[in-house]
Amino acid sequence: MAPKLPPQDFSEAGRTAVIKGVLHGLMRGSLVGGQRLTELGAAQMFNVSRTPVREALLELSMMGILLLRRNCGALLLPFGPQQIEDLYSVRALLEVEATRLAATRIPTETVERLHADFTLLMHQSRYDDSWSKDRELHSTIALASGNLRLADEISRYSSIVQVIREAVGSDSHALQGISISEHLRILDHLRNRDAKAAAASMRDHLTQARESACKALLKMRTHMEAPNKGSRPLRLLKNPGNAANR
Repeated sequence: MAPKLPPQDFSEAGRTAVIKGVLHGLMRGSLVGGQRLTELGAAQMFNVSRTPVREALLELSMMGILLLRRNCGALLLPFGPQQIEDLYSVRALLEVEATRLAATRIPTETVERLHADFTLLMHQSRYDDSWSKDRELHSTIALASGNLRLADEISRYSSIVQVIREAVGSDSHALQGISISEHLRILDHLRNRDAKAAAASMRDHLTQARESACKALLKMRTHMEAPNKGSRPLRLLKNPGNAANR
């Protein structure tokens, strides 16, 4: 048996680990809608202290991934293609408006630098496995909108999108070529300070991303259900053992 790792001490790292773990579990089927998740159970499952678990559950609740119930922990909500569509629909509302606002505010040198980066990716047919340039473009546009509250909400949904990409794994490579072309189109409109066209291109880009994410999730679950037919998802007990309260 592998030695048990010490609990992660950093609240931010622990919070991120729980958020990613819950979303991965829901997408891959090891966690299911209707299942109960307690602070202690989550702390043991993800090897973190209870403080980051509370922070993570609160954020997941704000994302609509689970319901918090006083003195009862959290109730996981169903997560499938419909929930992905809902998430991307909200993301589109936020990012289309941010793009419209950013068109007249984003510095020209920033647009040119990002355009050069994506052009290089396209010509070299390189994979950006961490999607760092994608995330940089979306966050840069959000911040350039001049509305920090809007940028904060976009960042929250971007975190979910990144977990979805990680969960679908290698299928995300097939999406990058399409995304790079769409990003260049958005940047072309930002170059021209064309707010209407930039916003429309962002809407088209997120529509494509939503459809691709739904297809990738269905494909992943189809492949997983075949060899695991009859297996049961992990159950989290209300009082798992006599573990120390962290």
